[in-house]
Amino acid sequence: MRSTFKVLFYVNGSKEKNGIVPIMGRVTINGSVAQFSCKQSIHKDLWDVKGNRAKGKSKESRDINLALDNIKAQIIKHYQRISDREAFVTAEMVRNAYQGIGTEYETLLRAFDKENEAFAKRVGKDRSLSTYQKYLTVRKYLAEFIKVNYKRSDIAMNELTEDFIRDYCLYLRNEVGLAQSSVWIYSIPLKHIVTTAHYNGKIARNPFAQYKVDPDHKERGFLTEDELQAFTTIELNNPDLELARDLFVLLSDKTF
Repeated sequence: MRSTFKVLFYVNGSKEKNGIVPIMGRVTINGSVAQFSCKQSIHKDLWDVKGNRAKGKSKESRDINLALDNIKAQIIKHYQRISDREAFVTAEMVRNAYQGIGTEYETLLRAFDKENEAFAKRVGKDRSLSTYQKYLTVRKYLAEFIKVNYKRSDIAMNELTEDFIRDYCLYLRNEVGLAQSSVWIYSIPLKHIVTTAHYNGKIARNPFAQYKVDPDHKERGFLTEDELQAFTTIELNNPDLELARDLFVLLSDKTF
């Protein structure tokens, strides 16, 4: 268990009614904080602020402390379970698991694996092998990037920000050595995965909504007269290619 993991209880004085205050819980993990209601109330004079528990040995105090001990035990259990499964754990993840929200917490590479597994079954039907291979390559680059920049094996989907996308694109350019047009191509699968997760409610916001990867289109030069002449005289065995060539030549001729 990480030394930064902590569970404590406190009372919310702003919600006091006739001296009765609700008991709240707080989970802290590596600087991240998540609060929740314990569904318990107590008279403010019975609360031990330093001990985070009810004072005394009355039945009310014993019942409240037993309920708080059970809550803490459940939270610790969820924390240990998530720590065994995830490379990165936040207080929100543990709080949500305790409350039964988002118990299957999504991570980026896990989402890619699910997508690639489904994609592979469609290759040769309505998906191409080259596109599938591109998704595999993007998954490999992302795994390398996360390992280098975050020192982890994966990253939670709700941690993704515009900075993550920007740094990933810089990694592709500076470390992998891709041209900007290739960076754009390899950002498309990532955008698809993240946008799908947002659409399905896995993450609250889509970081691609505020960040755009430019394809860096280049101006194309014109064919010279000699190049155009050579293009028109080349022999093609495919009638469709001949038609496409003739149309191209016709349109090119009208531009002069």
